[in-house]
Amino acid sequence: MKSHGRYFKYFPTVPYETFDGSGQYKVVTDIFKRVRSTLEARTDKTIYYNYRVPDGEKPEHVAYKYYGEAKYHWVVLIMNEIRDPQWCWPLDSHALERFIANKYGSVAKAQAETLFYRTKEIKARLTDDTYTAGDIILKAGIEVPSTFTYSYTGISSGVPGTTYSYGTSETREAVDGYTYEIEQNDTRSDITLLRRNLLQEFVGDFENLITQKR
Repeated sequence: MKSHGRYFKYFPTVPYETFDGSGQYKVVTDIFKRVRSTLEARTDKTIYYNYRVPDGEKPEHVAYKYYGEAKYHWVVLIMNEIRDPQWCWPLDSHALERFIANKYGSVAKAQAETLFYRTKEIKARLTDDTYTAGDIILKAGIEVPSTFTYSYTGISSGVPGTTYSYGTSETREAVDGYTYEIEQNDTRSDITLLRRNLLQEFVGDFENLITQKR
């Protein structure tokens, strides 16, 4: 079998904007050519398992820790459909602070800028025909206007009873730029890894797949 470090020579290239303000493009490898079909079983626990990326850990670190060799970092990236490891991989805490400061002007400005509002979780107060006390009747995380309020009417023996009303402070919260960026980065920390006993089979299949002619 060919050296795994040579896989990328098989991949087609695509123009990619450098994002340095120059308006220039560089040619990079398109590692997703005809590979998407291999990801359809991502939730099969006999094939994949969930992994939480610690602060500062890179794809090479993950590959070395789990597969024994850093050269398999490309497998980690492909399994998570990461095209740009610089921005799609979780930033470490220091890099994230710098990113936020550059994007918003400063960390303080990011914390002061409200991006949107989202719902807080609300649970039923009493048991009736519709809900049991403690049931979630309003899910958290739904984007809403700043004026959002919520109410529901209890029904007992088929007859509407007490109406419970919640004001804006009870039903929604403001999400500032700093919180948003922290949460987005945190979401990127949850990745999926191919189980190590299937690595060599995947590598072989992948090489065959990527070199096939259309």
